[in-house]
Amino acid sequence: MPRVITNKEINLTQLDQFLNRHGLCINDNDSLNKIIATADGSPVTQEELEIAISNHIAVFTEPTIADKLASVGLSIEELKQALGAN
Repeated sequence: MPRVITNKEINLTQLDQFLNRHGLCINDNDSLNKIIATADGSPVTQEELEIAISNHIAVFTEPTIADKLASVGLSIEELKQALGAN
């Protein structure tokens, strides 16, 4: 199973998407020695994983208010109605 140890900031979802969603795992208990490995059965090679991590620039986006409301099953319109706003 290919694996890489890195101190780079990693967005695992973003990196996995770049590698066509074959599955990645991360052990980030030590921020200076994060271990990133492919999932069992992944066709990603050691070289592909190393290149992807080398080129990876982690982007993290904060969820919007609409995203946060949707996560609990509400929309902005429903919230407005519940609060009596028009």
